[in-house]
Amino acid sequence: MTTRIAPKSLARASLLFGAVLALSAHAADGEKTKLKGVITGVQGDSIVVVDQSKTPHTIQLSSDTVFKKTKGLTGVVHEKTERSVLMAGLPVTVEGVPAGDGLSASEISFKSEDLRTAQQIQAGLAPTNAQVDANKQRMDEFGTYEQLAAAEVLFDSGSTTLSSKAKSDLDAFAAKAKQTHNYQVVLQGFTDATGNAAANQRLSTQRSNAVANYLQQQAGLAPGRVRAGDGMGVAPDAGNGSNAGARKVVAKLVVDKGVQAGAKAPGE
Repeated sequence: MTTRIAPKSLARASLLFGAVLALSAHAADGEKTKLKGVITGVQGDSIVVVDQSKTPHTIQLSSDTVFKKTKGLTGVVHEKTERSVLMAGLPVTVEGVPAGDGLSASEISFKSEDLRTAQQIQAGLAPTNAQVDANKQRMDEFGTYEQLAAAEVLFDSGSTTLSSKAKSDLDAFAAKAKQTHNYQVVLQGFTDATGNAAANQRLSTQRSNAVANYLQQQAGLAPGRVRAGDGMGVAPDAGNGSNAGARKVVAKLVVDKGVQAGAKAPGE
């Protein structure tokens, strides 16, 4: 005996089957989902979590979302906390239901040790960035000197002998140098316009060497901090003939800006 089904019955059965499928799909949308990953962004009522496959997920937070901090190896000991502790770099486990393209979180949990590590990293970012900028500036400034003080020592015509006033001025100059970290002393000797060029060159060098010797041997500056004197010959402001103001050595207290910056603590 053959049983025949009327077309209207088939139509009713198809509608019923479609309704069941729709209900099943709706139930699937409401099923809880668990996601593990690392927070890469926090903004308002949402966070972005990247899973192990490097896929980003947008997680919606609400007043019903529970935040838990677990302790110990098993994680069974936990305490509730606030959403304000969420930050980039924190590994989390998210439980929730699908909502649009993301997930509506009912619970977010994380290990207390992971939170502490993320906080330490976050706290270290600002000084690290500042130090990177400081190091770059320091490298740019290596070999760039800043003058902190100067002293002019005058000589009699044709002489390399230091007067009492010259020695007093150099003692005061040396005292400033000793209070300066990573200092260097640059010396330049000059003559007036009398005499021939070769003789003036020798005399200007001898005068700068006389000042260097006094600073190291009498004033107590370290030899490595006092550069060899430079004989500059006739002073640029010597004019013509004898000029007492041109017979001199100029001592300059300088620091290398790159070296000096490296000696400072971050933030100084």
